[in-house]
Amino acid sequence: MSNATAQEAEAKAEYYPIHIARSDGKGYANLDHNALSPKEDQDIVQLERWEVIIAGHLHYQLGPKDDKRQYKLASFPKGYELRCAIRRDGGRDYYLYGHPAGPKATFRTPGDFVLHLLWLASESTDYSQCSCDLCARMVDSNKQRQSLNTGAEAQPSTSAPSSLTQAQAQAQAQAQAQAQARAQQAQAVQQAQLVQSQAQAQQTKVEAQSKPAVSGPRPSAAQPRPRTTFLPPNFRGIKGFSNVFRVGEMVWYKHAAWRLGLILDITPRAENTDGDDSKYNFTLAPLGHSALQQQNVVKGAGEMRPFLTFSVPNVSIADIANKAYAEVDWPAFAMRYAQSPDNNQRAVQLQMLGLEASKMAARTINDSYSTFNKLNEQFAQGHLYSVQSYMGVYFGAEMICIRDPIRVSPSANIDPSFSMGAEAVSKSAIMLIAEIQLISETTNPNAIPRLQFRGSIYHPICAALPHPPNVVAPETLGPVFVEELAVRNQIEPDKSVQWGWALLQANTVLGEGDVQGRFYVTHKLMSIIDRERFQSSVKSGVVEEAQSYLNSRVQSGLSELNKFVGRQPTRAAALGAAVSTHFQSPEGMIES
Repeated sequence: MSNATAQEAEAKAEYYPIHIARSDGKGYANLDHNALSPKEDQDIVQLERWEVIIAGHLHYQLGPKDDKRQYKLASFPKGYELRCAIRRDGGRDYYLYGHPAGPKATFRTPGDFVLHLLWLASESTDYSQCSCDLCARMVDSNKQRQSLNTGAEAQPSTSAPSSLTQAQAQAQAQAQAQAQARAQQAQAVQQAQLVQSQAQAQQTKVEAQSKPAVSGPRPSAAQPRPRTTFLPPNFRGIKGFSNVFRVGEMVWYKHAAWRLGLILDITPRAENTDGDDSKYNFTLAPLGHSALQQQNVVKGAGEMRPFLTFSVPNVSIADIANKAYAEVDWPAFAMRYAQSPDNNQRAVQLQMLGLEASKMAARTINDSYSTFNKLNEQFAQGHLYSVQSYMGVYFGAEMICIRDPIRVSPSANIDPSFSMGAEAVSKSAIMLIAEIQLISETTNPNAIPRLQFRGSIYHPICAALPHPPNVVAPETLGPVFVEELAVRNQIEPDKSVQWGWALLQANTVLGEGDVQGRFYVTHKLMSIIDRERFQSSVKSGVVEEAQSYLNSRVQSGLSELNKFVGRQPTRAAALGAAVSTHFQSPEGMIES
């Protein structure tokens, strides 16, 4: 083909190909799920979708800003393969195999794989410098294994108490458990330190400063580190940053009618533990009171909703309508309702009592919080204040961790150059948490501690390229931000524009009352709340603010009776007698 003919053919192409020269793909044999079929329309569509989304991200990050052409991958890097899992309902899920972490390690979204491709496009050969989730897990797993081996080798030279020398097997088991706990805690601290400098790195293009919405002492920022990982905290209550449900969270579930419950455990439905919430079963403890002895239930994600989806109805039993949950003698009520001679009537009355108890318990739990995995403690203003930093907090109904995006109410002093104005972003302001802080007065032990969140605030914008200078690369914010943009850009019908994350307020502090709740990726939230509505919006090309379907934490609590519950020592303490099963915090979580 002549050069003129080749150029003419290229000019007529809908997409321009991007070739990936470097690869670390392993090309594993006997992979899970099915190879794509060229005769299956959905496989063809999804393959092109992955190739277009990935190429679009690469072009945005590495290509010239004035290049308006559209791109797609010519092919996946050598050794990587997209495969299809067929669900029982006939639907199809797609996974990308080939990562060096092993044949079970898969990329579940195009945005996840982009992070790895950006590393492949660099000159680095150090996996610790890749920001993708699989590399971070692989590196941290190797480090933890080395730490455990080092601890085991050092153990024989450590003198043991005489009581343990009589039971050597017990001593060895305890030593291994302690070494593992130290390794987990060290890993948690290292991850938090990596994140603390993130807000500074994200504002390299913006030189504005925002005043914190809540005044108070803050610890000094950690020194910048080479990279930021977005690995979920190393306890088993979280299956992925973008998954909707977590252990210990309060949810609605369908059980004839909608009821309130607490997630006790999350178990995979199949051997492959990677995937969104539809891949898991959830063991729930019904809310109410332990005197009612309600049995646990197992539900799928399709039968559940985040607690903030619905408002809690008012109590309908007159005898308890004007009381707080802790003021009600629930065992006496349960005994009274259980004395009915009619078995059917007794069952109905006990169910009604449980429903009323769940309403009151839910409001009480929603107005409380408990912290876990303490990272450090510093002092401010001449030791007048103690500033403790934590990996996470059970914040009312939800579990929130550093590196999580949360829905917030930004302060009123918004710099107009940062956004389209306060009104335009009031329903879409998202904080990426860099630090969760508990502020206490050292001279007044009876003073109520103050919970606050530090981080930078962003909101989504849709604009033509090149984007304004305050738009931040989503890969620096984490997989939830990447996944959300991929969904929005896929829905957006106008391909002359692209969605991005604009910095609204840099390195700011918000108090407990300014946090509305966790941020959820649009398609995962809407697929649970209203799948048909979401599919309709996709077909019509309308990008809806899915978070507008949720209440804020304040809207679902702070009743006149509860007013303020505040900090509790543990999640189990916050639950009290509201569940019949004792809540066990996830493995690796240290509550304090």
